[in-house]
Formats: sequence, C-alpha cells, structure tokens
Amino acid sequence: MMLNDENKRSRKKILSGRLSFIALGVCVLAAGVVGYAVTDSMRQPSTVIDETTSEKTTYININEPQTNQPEETSPLIEEITTEVIEPDEIPTEAVFEDSGENETMSDEAPVSYVLPLSNGISADYSMGIPVYSSTMADYRTHNGVDFKASAGESVVSIADGVVISVEKDDNWGNTVKIQHSGSVVSSVSGLADEGIVYEGASVAAGDVIGVAGTVPVEAKDGEHIHLEIRVNDELTDPLEIMGYSENTAE
Repeated sequence: MMLNDENKRSRKKILSGRLSFIALGVCVLAAGVVGYAVTDSMRQPSTVIDETTSEKTTYININEPQTNQPEETSPLIEEITTEVIEPDEIPTEAVFEDSGENETMSDEAPVSYVLPLSNGISADYSMGIPVYSSTMADYRTHNGVDFKASAGESVVSIADGVVISVEKDDNWGNTVKIQHSGSVVSSVSGLADEGIVYEGASVAAGDVIGVAGTVPVEAKDGEHIHLEIRVNDELTDPLEIMGYSENTAE
C-alpha cells in the first residue's frame, strides 16, 4: 500500500514537470509571435482617412530604413547649364532694340549750311564774354554773328527747315526762327517788314526768308542782320555749327 502511494506521488511530479515545461514553451512561442507582429507593423506604412476630405494619407515610420523608394534629386544639386553666345552670334536686336532709332538720328543731322548773306561778317560771337556796345554804351555778351548787309538785300535760310515763328521785337526788329534737323534752331533778326516769310512755311537751304532791314539794339554798327543758333535750346557759335571760320564769307 505504501509502494502504491509513492508511485502515485512520483507520477504526479513527473506529469507536473512536463506540464510546466509545455506551458513555458507555449509562453515563449506566444512572446515570439507578438514581437514579430509588433516589428512588422512598425515596418508597414499606416493609412489614415481624413473624414473631411475622404482622402487617404500614408504615414511612414522615419526611424526604419525605407526600401524600394524612388531617389529624389534635390533642386540645389541639379545640373545648371548656361548658354554661351559667341560674339559673332549676338543678335542685333540685343544691342539696339529699335534699329530705326539710329536711322532717325542720322537723318536729323543737317546735310549742309549756307551763309544768310555773303557780304562778310561785322561782329563775331563773343563766347559769353561781355563786349562793348556802341549803340547801348555798355558791355554785354554778343550771342550771335552779324553779317553785313545792304538795305533791301535778300536774306536766305541757312539750311532746310520749318519756320516756327515770325515776331517783331523793339530791340531786334523782325525776327524769323527756323527749326532745322538735329535740334538746331536758327534765329535771324533785323529783317524788313516787306517780303518776310510766313510762320509754318517749309524752306530749303538758300531760300529767301526776307530782306535786310535794321537791328535797333545794334543800329550804330552799320547795316547788318543778326544770326543766332541754338542746339537743344543752348546758344552756340553759329560759325562753328555751320563749319565756317571767323571773319570769312563765301
């Protein structure tokens, strides 16, 4: 009877040990399965649906290395190419956007000048230096050139142009202003009342614009006409503009 009890207790111990070993094995296996599932879920992208837009957004774990992802090229390291234009290949319009502008400027330059009278010069341009006026008995600048004249002698335009004004002045007498090309304006003073050109008339070089009269402010300097020239509204030496030497006449 004692032997049977001991055998039973021995069998129970053996059976209990086996069950414990089996239970331990099951626990280890379960832990491995759970660990693998967690690791795999971390590797897979998660998809979230935005309820307001019904759009799916995929989130990827940035801590895990990504595979089979297309390699993006940073715009900062993209190859930059620069087209080099050889000197012979530079287009003309890159230098002059309006090719007609140069033609207009060249057309503005007067072709030639003629003297308003050919009797010689009685007074030169004073270059801004005051000179004595016998008529006014003072010193003042002489802003033009005086050409000797006989009363009633024809006076001509120095170049092609358009008459922009005809005025009578107490100091300078009848004065005709003509707009020429190249921003040149000539002003002839000391013309008589008769035979004077009209405002707006087109004239050519050598066309008669009036006849010699008197210049009141220079009356004591003898019969003459007074010629002034402005370029871009700036007074300048008429002889220099016309290409003649001082104290000469054709």
